[in-house]
Amino acid sequence: MIHADIYFDGSLLKGFIIKGHAGMAESGKDIVCASVSALAQTTLLGLDAYLTVKPRWQLDDEGYIECWLPEGLAPEEMTKAQVIMHTMELGLLCIEESYGQYLKVSKRRWTKCC
Repeated sequence: MIHADIYFDGSLLKGFIIKGHAGMAESGKDIVCASVSALAQTTLLGLDAYLTVKPRWQLDDEGYIECWLPEGLAPEEMTKAQVIMHTMELGLLCIEESYGQYLKVSKRRWTKCC
């Protein structure tokens, strides 16, 4: 199962962690894994293209994608980031609605570390 944790500070989406594999089909033919991966990676590309201060992100071939917005974004850049990230959230929730046995989306409260 894929677990997508989306972190909020009030109404602001601060970041996400997606991990796991759907297990719906064999590797390379799993439409749930492919859909989630495409949404998450497109989100990273959008943030990278439209923000002057780049987000902190990490991904690997084992089904792990993590992304955090930088602190201190200008208001217009924060608006862009929120639109991009909330669009990903909508896509993930839509996939979960149809394929909930393979994807679990959780909203989490973000707390600043250190």
